[in-house]
Amino acid sequence: MADNTSSDTLSVAGLGTGIMGAAMARNLAAAGLDVRAWNRTRAWAEPPPPS
Repeated sequence: MADNTSSDTLSVAGLGTGIMGAAMARNLAAAGLDVRAWNRTRAWAEPPPPS
């Protein structure tokens, strides 16, 4: 297991950032976590265009 003591920020990864995954990633980022996301289709990983 890697030693992650060099950073004070917890990092998490999200696989599949559809409707529910994107909301979860936003909430984790708002809580101060370093969030990295991967999605098979780039368009789903992008934020929606402004209305």
